[in-house]
Amino acid sequence: METICGKELINPGGTDRDNAVSDETLVAKSKIGDKAAFEILVKRYSKYVYTTSFFMIRDSHEAEDISQEVFVKVYLSIGGFRGLSSFKTWLRKLTVNTCIDKIRLKSKISDKKVSLDSMIEDGKEILLYEFNQNVEKFFQDKETVNDVLKIIVNLDESYRIPLILRDLQDYSYIEIAEILKKPVGTIKTNIHRARKIIKDQLLGK
Repeated sequence: METICGKELINPGGTDRDNAVSDETLVAKSKIGDKAAFEILVKRYSKYVYTTSFFMIRDSHEAEDISQEVFVKVYLSIGGFRGLSSFKTWLRKLTVNTCIDKIRLKSKISDKKVSLDSMIEDGKEILLYEFNQNVEKFFQDKETVNDVLKIIVNLDESYRIPLILRDLQDYSYIEIAEILKKPVGTIKTNIHRARKIIKDQLLGK
């Protein structure tokens, strides 16, 4: 595993004492060069960044690389973070933009099928609980949540990316259109179709 500040990037969550420290405090300390504070931020959000990257890119190794790249960007630019949004919102934007840049470098993401079960069995750091909470807004039966996520990760890119940004990351339609450089109408249509595919596949089980 690659490192930042000499420590592993993907780590379990911090101690109870670490978790009691607010993001604002950790950011303020990180700005003045407190590497321990920055490491707590990395531990707190590494799984979130990895999981977001995995669902968008669908490649575990590349998701790890993106996680590393995102936290390097955070480390280098945190001094300029003005706090106009929460740290997590800022981190989310960095993560999504980094993933979009990677996708644009490729002519098309591979259409290979991806198994979440095999990823979890292999011990990869898949963090689903935050995604679960958002999925449950649209699919009330909690037992179907993992089935929904398995369908999402194998959707065509044109459906998967906007759906993730809207339903799992809470971006507005206008924000998604700006990120993906597509008309708002196209974004709405693709998200509607993605939701229909999910529902149809669930009913067809």
